[in-house]
Amino acid sequence: MKFKDSLKHRDFVITAQMNLVEAPDAESLITQGQVLQPAVDAVQLTDNSSTKLQMSSLAAAALLIPLGIDPVVHMTSRDRNRIALGRDLVGAAAIGVSSVLIRRGRNTLKKKTVDVQNVFDIPALKFMKYIQSLKQSNDDLLAPDFLIGAQSSLLNPGPDWTPKNLVRKCDAGANFIQYPICFDMDTVRSHMARMIELKLTHRIKFMMTLSTLPSASEACRLRDSGNRLPIPQSIIARMEQASDPEDEGIEICAELLRELASIPGVSGVNLMTTGRLASIPAAIEASGLSRT
Repeated sequence: MKFKDSLKHRDFVITAQMNLVEAPDAESLITQGQVLQPAVDAVQLTDNSSTKLQMSSLAAAALLIPLGIDPVVHMTSRDRNRIALGRDLVGAAAIGVSSVLIRRGRNTLKKKTVDVQNVFDIPALKFMKYIQSLKQSNDDLLAPDFLIGAQSSLLNPGPDWTPKNLVRKCDAGANFIQYPICFDMDTVRSHMARMIELKLTHRIKFMMTLSTLPSASEACRLRDSGNRLPIPQSIIARMEQASDPEDEGIEICAELLRELASIPGVSGVNLMTTGRLASIPAAIEASGLSRT
């Protein structure tokens, strides 16, 4: 079952993010895919989120689809103009991609060792509208049920807060919203309660993101990075006190997976890791939410 079908028919969808930086060739990419495939509904392929050299998400999708692995292909407006993005989109649909996640992408800072130009020819919102227009046209380039994903900030809303940018993405044709990593379930519950109150869950699906943490030091790094990921001190304390931090990170992820699956309005989760990729299927199995 493809991701677009799973999101429609399953109560809770699980995807996993592949590490394309560590998959420079077909063999290593396929090995990653085989590790994840039995445990997830789809894999997510990032689009040069950093300046590190990696396989393109489109090439990765072309290698995975014949193996029955459904990819959610990320497309970033930072690196290509609208012509290149449009060509990649048509190419993606031609090889069997049926879900994309559209991102603006961060500015690439110029350094002595990295001298690249940011493009930003077309804003992510406009590109989503363009994809929506293709879905509604008679050209048959994209199927009407082709999924458009977008990103949004996850925050603890006030009683009068309205997510204007998120509503714009809904209006532009987004079918699902994917939030950044969050380990704070109180924030998730509060945020989703507001989405339900505003009836946005009738218009769009909401996916959270979790990570298996390999160590307490990595948890602290993620918390203190520029992204300021919300990782409660209680989780870091558990990692510090654990005799096997990696196993503890898997168990923490499993607990949070079960909790996310019980939160009204949450349709799924994307899992990632900076540790061993096998920790993702291990966390899913430990959560009792296994696909098999």
